[in-house]
Amino acid sequence: MGKLRSRIAETGSKTNMKKTTIELTEEQYFFLKEKALELQKQNQNASIASIIRDLIEKDRQGWNQRKASGAQKLR
Repeated sequence: MGKLRSRIAETGSKTNMKKTTIELTEEQYFFLKEKALELQKQNQNASIASIIRDLIEKDRQGWNQRKASGAQKLR
């Protein structure tokens, strides 16, 4: 319980945390891992998991933007 409390103190509250589960093929997983390893060389303090999470979030944002711009073109 102490770890949870310290984690909540770091993040501010439970509402700031989110958990996402995605399914990847082996090919996708190895691509993400290789990209994350390259990026980790630039930022020694970052973990592989946090880098992969950032890559996925950036891709998701780009996908949402492309989706929104595609919907505008249809109007």
